[in-house]
Amino acid sequence: MVSTIRVREADESDRDVLMRFHRALYQGHRDEVVSKEDLPLIDYQDYERILRDDLHALMRDRDSHVLVAESQGVAVGYITGRVTVESKRVLSRRGVVEDWYVAPESRGSGVGALLLREIEERFAAVGCEMIESATWSGNEGARRAHDALGFREIRVMYRKRI
Repeated sequence: MVSTIRVREADESDRDVLMRFHRALYQGHRDEVVSKEDLPLIDYQDYERILRDDLHALMRDRDSHVLVAESQGVAVGYITGRVTVESKRVLSRRGVVEDWYVAPESRGSGVGALLLREIEERFAAVGCEMIESATWSGNEGARRAHDALGFREIRVMYRKRI
């Protein structure tokens, strides 16, 4: 199925589908992989506004990429990321994947790997020396995907409500 997938830079005409994917990732999918007990540790007060502002900022940021995967003209996933520079690090220029989502009916078909490969190429083209990505600890599918695509788990974050 990967051969029928086209990945391209998103534009303003994609805003509605990107918002739908963004919402599906950060609310629908999140609720499937994060326990109800942990939701208050990551939730926002006005999630819809946060998601809208986040997507708006990504689409306006010159150091960001917002890519859409399409199959026969229908969007089936997206990936976003931005370039960051920390001059004191040995590998100072990195591409940070911020959002990576494939519609449930297209998962397991290679769409996610293709999206990652495309954004990695864009990061490399602007001098990034590494790529960074994160997922929720309970998202076993995403953890397996990261492992399969050559990522190494480097840091684990803990949170506790007080």
